[in-house]
Amino acid sequence: FASWSGYPLLYSYAAIAEAPQERADVLDVKGEGNFALRLFINTDTRLPIMVTWTTPPTNVIVTVPGQPPPSTVAPGAVVVAGPPAPPKDAPKEEMDKYSKEVLAIRAKAQATPVEQRLYFADYRDVDGLKLPFRLRRAIGTETTEETTFDRFRFNVKIDPRKFEPIK
Repeated sequence: FASWSGYPLLYSYAAIAEAPQERADVLDVKGEGNFALRLFINTDTRLPIMVTWTTPPTNVIVTVPGQPPPSTVAPGAVVVAGPPAPPKDAPKEEMDKYSKEVLAIRAKAQATPVEQRLYFADYRDVDGLKLPFRLRRAIGTETTEETTFDRFRFNVKIDPRKFEPIK
């Protein structure tokens, strides 16, 4: 697999994953700092199926008891229940205590990673290489984007005039 001296990676076998349509060998990939991902490779075709990694939530939404959850939540955001808010005329100490509790809940939720996924599908032969013509990105199980390619072309000559500034 791709690894070079500028950014060395360590690959280790993790497990076999089973899905209704296929089985996959699962590799853990680790790099400098806290770089870590999982690579799922089809056991029959030896082609990548999926890559997963975790990131902090994109946003943490703290709700008040009795408040309905937001009708829409951005992918990667986390909704957590907060403590009941003190009355508006509560003493400053009670308001400060409430603020600290909300901050602690927010920090705990921010420290809980969210799984990111990139799926590879619809492999076709292109000049002797098997390439995925469909990519799907998801946060958790929710698809956030899907890309479909109609063709790949390698080493195509590009007219240098395309890069000249327009006068």
